[in-house]
Amino acid sequence: MTLDLIQSTLALLHEVGRHASIAEQYDALKNSKIALHFILGRGEAEQFEEYLGRFNTAPLTPSLSFPTKEEAEDWLRLHPAPPHGAVIGVEDTRYHVAYSRELAHRKLLRLPSEQEWEQMEAAGEEEEEPEEEPQPPPPRHGMRFSLFHLFETTCFYLYEMEQRMSSAEETAALKNAKIAFHFVMDMGEEHGFEDYLENFKSDGPQRPLHSFATREDADNWLERQPEPPPPAVVSIGSDLFSVGYNRRRRLRLLIRIPKPQELDAGAP
Repeated sequence: MTLDLIQSTLALLHEVGRHASIAEQYDALKNSKIALHFILGRGEAEQFEEYLGRFNTAPLTPSLSFPTKEEAEDWLRLHPAPPHGAVIGVEDTRYHVAYSRELAHRKLLRLPSEQEWEQMEAAGEEEEEPEEEPQPPPPRHGMRFSLFHLFETTCFYLYEMEQRMSSAEETAALKNAKIAFHFVMDMGEEHGFEDYLENFKSDGPQRPLHSFATREDADNWLERQPEPPPPAVVSIGSDLFSVGYNRRRRLRLLIRIPKPQELDAGAP
């Protein structure tokens, strides 16, 4: 049932491709599909469906809680690889974990309380006319990967297409696609998703490190790799898989890389 949700969303996003007219809109659809394949390949379809059901209706549940801010800061400072995007709690306050391994930067970003969200929403409703959303700036040369920036850009171009649709099912598929990025960020998997995205660059996935006849053979090989295993690609029959690692569940992963035709949204 949960598998059907992601598969039906992927199929609907393919249909939405008829509303795309510029390269950036095709890219937004492609990146949305990649995010859904990433979730599916990590075995988190059920968690994603639950996340969809409570999105914007239930408070974020901290993955860890600490009695004081000092203890939370100590945990962040001593952790070898903090889960970027994860939510932690300190008494009644929630924080997002911000971590960049390249910049050696780590910080706790305070999240507004429910009362503060309500005040901000009320202030927004008082505005007579909403301001036109500015087009996100293109990434600068040499700019480090940011899942939030990718999410922001993708949402902008999905919104453009949404204005030209009348299908409730396709509109819901676009909503699911946007929430998929929220889910990946809240799972603290920005770096895992970054590694997965490397397989979809113009030159395609890297040459398979190993080839296996069956999934069982590949799983046995993966179990012998260090934790976390290094980013790599392996083949099982005619399919390619990205080697990953789920830090929260401490699981090695083989995430299937969809073929180009599966990501094609009708782009010329």
